Amino acid sequence: MNSRIYLLVLPLIVLFVFNGKKYDAAVIDRINIPVRVCIQGEDCGAPLISASDMLVDSKGTKLYAGCIACHGTGGEGGIGPSFTGRSVDYISAALIQYKNKEERGPQSVLMYAQAAALSDSDIQELSEYIITL
Repeated sequence: MNSRIYLLVLPLIVLFVFNGKKYDAAVIDRINIPVRVCIQGEDCGAPLISASDMLVDSKGTKLYAGCIACHGTGGEGGIGPSFTGRSVDYISAALIQYKNKEERGPQSVLMYAQAAALSDSDIQELSEYIITL
């Protein structure tokens, strides 16, 4: 009985010992990332605020928060279709059709309530935001 326990425990010990070293090496590689530090007044070559940072507080960003679950953070699609290559006119026309409860596909029902909550200006702002994704 004792020999069986040793036969089961020994491979586990070997596995932990050798994998532990690989894990430690992986952690050290992640920690040893070169970092560039800019001193005040020094030109670091990168803007402090990017264009995407300015969009964070836009109305379109807030409106799109309800779309992310189905259409993805970048409009790449998922449950809902992708927005890639779509125009402002296409997106706003689709939202107006959903608002009017017009069927555009098998999942149109999912969009009726979402679009019903949007005003005409919301639809325009949201459409303009979506094409920037």
